[in-house]
Amino acid sequence: MAIHPQPKPRPCILDRIAVKLEREAKDRAFRQAVWARDGWICRACGGRVNRTPNRFATRGEVHHRHGRRVRPEDRFNPDMAVLLCSMCHADKAVIARFRT
Repeated sequence: MAIHPQPKPRPCILDRIAVKLEREAKDRAFRQAVWARDGWICRACGGRVNRTPNRFATRGEVHHRHGRRVRPEDRFNPDMAVLLCSMCHADKAVIARFRT
């Protein structure tokens, strides 16, 4: 009786990595769409923003109007997000204006 070797199953970690890479690609495309639509301008104060790793007043941040966890179906929808500078993004009164 001959024993035939069986192939090993696909490791679960590869599936998790694939899901993570897909989510990161969607997130990157979503953020690029918001930046392109808003033209590198803060929607609250009208100031020009840029992409910097540090937290300066001119740093642009994408704000989800309803939160990513409140409406997960709108997480990658550019129509449900706005570009804000870090100063406006930290101001609760400004954030309340965009929750519609």
